[in-house]
Amino acid sequence: MDLGIFDHLDRQDVPLDEFYESRLRLLERYDAAGFASYHLAEHHATPLGLAPVPGIFLAAATQRTRKIRLGPCVYCLPLYDPLRLIEEVCMLDQLSRGRFDFGVGRGIVPYEMAYFNLHHHRARSAGPLTRSGFPVAGRRPAVCDRKEPRRRP
Repeated sequence: MDLGIFDHLDRQDVPLDEFYESRLRLLERYDAAGFASYHLAEHHATPLGLAPVPGIFLAAATQRTRKIRLGPCVYCLPLYDPLRLIEEVCMLDQLSRGRFDFGVGRGIVPYEMAYFNLHHHRARSAGPLTRSGFPVAGRRPAVCDRKEPRRRP
């Protein structure tokens, strides 16, 4: 059986730089202890939301760990531009040397969607990545220029 960690970067009563550093040190310990995966929640404008852009924190984690798989619990697709998200995922795949797990969803908290002028019922579709007329059809982001991803799905 593989064990993994699901994390919210909850607000603590310490300076943010110290908070992030302590969480990265904890992730190093998870890696050394043999945990199989670490997945991070994406939240916005809430005390649970100190990683509103999970890719930034996960990019730092790729440089501090060697074996543990890393990923967001989900990217909230209605909040992302398709090309930008594809480029981020390709970068994280490379930085992690193939240890990146890609998860997507629509988001769940109505007031968080409202911060982006989205009604939670309209956010039920997975967002721009599922619409016809995908804006980058036929083009490959430069950051994804490798013939193969590091990890095959």
